[in-house]
Amino acid sequence: MWLPDLVSGTPAYLAIVEEIARGIREGGLQAGERLPTHRLLADLLGLNVSTVTRAYREAARRGLVSGETGRGTYVLARASEASLFARERTHARELIDLSVNTPTLELRDADLLRSIQALSRGEAAATLHYPGSGDWQVHRAVAATWLRRRGVQVEPSDLVVCAGAQHALEVALSLFDGGGRIVTEALTYPGMKALARQRRLRLQPVAMDGEGVLPDAFEAALRASPGRLAILSPTLHNPTTATMSLARREAIVAIARKCNALIFEEDVYGPLAADGIPALAALAPERVCYLGGLSKSVSPGLRIGYLVLPPGLRSRLTDAGHRTSWFVSSLSLMLATRWLSDGTAEKRVARQRAELAGRFRITGDLLAGSQWTGRPDCPHVWMQPRTRDSAGFVSRALAAGVAVVGDSAFSAGRGCGVRGVRISIGAAPNRERLRQGLETLAELDR
Repeated sequence: MWLPDLVSGTPAYLAIVEEIARGIREGGLQAGERLPTHRLLADLLGLNVSTVTRAYREAARRGLVSGETGRGTYVLARASEASLFARERTHARELIDLSVNTPTLELRDADLLRSIQALSRGEAAATLHYPGSGDWQVHRAVAATWLRRRGVQVEPSDLVVCAGAQHALEVALSLFDGGGRIVTEALTYPGMKALARQRRLRLQPVAMDGEGVLPDAFEAALRASPGRLAILSPTLHNPTTATMSLARREAIVAIARKCNALIFEEDVYGPLAADGIPALAALAPERVCYLGGLSKSVSPGLRIGYLVLPPGLRSRLTDAGHRTSWFVSSLSLMLATRWLSDGTAEKRVARQRAELAGRFRITGDLLAGSQWTGRPDCPHVWMQPRTRDSAGFVSRALAAGVAVVGDSAFSAGRGCGVRGVRISIGAAPNRERLRQGLETLAELDR
């Protein structure tokens, strides 16, 4: 049964509506699915029936659900709440979507055109067949070299290739028993929350500062967790941008060793980081599962992810081929192999950093009067509205034609107490559209 996560500080009826919208966006709620009755949901959440009725009424007004007397409330087949509001409220104005964390778009991708032309001259037919063993060997070799940039040392034969980092995380979670609970940051990315719900795992949030999880709070959470399993994003954390210093990373892995805990390190933004601080997996390879990929730094359409298990745990993936690489597209594999081999991937990351730095300067100028945090090498910034009402700010921004994401989408549990909105500065099609969106957000925050 679908149940929403309600965030303390947000009106309960709005929190329910936001959870319905997010469930539709992420696929957790399917078109035609029946939601719990008003009374049942109220009983399960400890709310008044009138609160649930108000939530369902608002969700219906937004076009997310349809209620029929005597039959119940059903999910509608709509693309996203953002697009609905854009059509309803902004009319002729095109929505400026700063809600999706994605690399900046290159309208005429010269790298792609050049590679496709090269493939068409000799390897085009192979892209419609399954990759051969030689294809996998070559890719794992160049990918292992790529990961050494993050300090991750792995033999090509031990590198597991997946269809994106989210797929890699799903595979990793299937291998370990977290005792029904996983320790993570107070705010975590929605894909992690979706996987936790799917696997019936409870997320145990840990307090954070500007460098990520606090060591004392992390140790206390591990000791209270039966599975001693943690999932952390120590580099360019989504959504807060927090990045651990080397000293903080050393403290975290020392705690993991003391508690005999296993850490899943989500490092999809690691290649963008300009400070060169090594991954947690480089500091404690015996107890860190490394999860990386190319989607957030090289190209989102490649859908190539990597999983590196600690040496003592690699025997758990005895059927790796059918659970991981089987899902990878041959075309994606060939493009990724070519770009990792000839330096194209590194050049794309460099261009990405340069563009993000330019957009960061624009952000700094336009949000000078607001409270926010970010970095020049990060595709998003974290803003805390003056009113502290992030849900209301998100709604007002959407009505004004700008889509951003509030803290409820990232909250790992009730009462986390972290308020803010994520602004994906890399999502705008160009700097001018970003400037327009930020001007709107700055005006709303006055």
